[in-house]
Amino acid sequence: MKKQFFSLAAITALALGFTSCSNGANDIATTDSTTTTTTTTGTETTMASSTGNYAAMADSVEKNSEQGYYLNPKTGKAYGKLTVDRSTGRVTTEAGEPVWRYVDRRNWWVYGGNDWSQEGEAKMEGDKLMYKGDGDKWVDYDTRWMKEDEENMKKWKESDAGNKQKMVTEDGDKIKVKNDEEGNTKIKVNGEKVKVDSNGNLKKQ
Repeated sequence: MKKQFFSLAAITALALGFTSCSNGANDIATTDSTTTTTTTTGTETTMASSTGNYAAMADSVEKNSEQGYYLNPKTGKAYGKLTVDRSTGRVTTEAGEPVWRYVDRRNWWVYGGNDWSQEGEAKMEGDKLMYKGDGDKWVDYDTRWMKEDEENMKKWKESDAGNKQKMVTEDGDKIKVKNDEEGNTKIKVNGEKVKVDSNGNLKKQ
């Protein structure tokens, strides 16, 4: 007999898991089908294959993020556990938000882009991350990355994955996920609603 309702935890787990899998903003590899991209981070080498097998990369990213090696380039704090979709290579936070880049605190390189290659250099000044910009000048996050982030977010919100997703579970439960302009994620399962705000906080509606 089919369950008639979901708990708040079940709604959140299902919906955020679906958001993670559906996120269209972080396609990792766009090269030829026979090409493999190799990225070295500290003492560990990860490989993202454009054939769709991202298992090695996913294992490395998830393991290193859990150990606190990967920093949020805007806040300078460890991301916590990042999740990689093993079929698409897309990277998201635990709250299902897209990740454009991260800083590896073992070597202070910035990784990002379509193939998660090195795209910059960082250093910590006090509790704030700074980035090498034009003319080898060290600048803050907004100066170095904000324009690119705004473009990435715009594309993500305009995509089907970023704007609205729908799915039906094996039991016939209907799940809808929608992201608004303020970065909040609204989740609805069989009429029961929750919201994940831009800071990852859960609220029942």
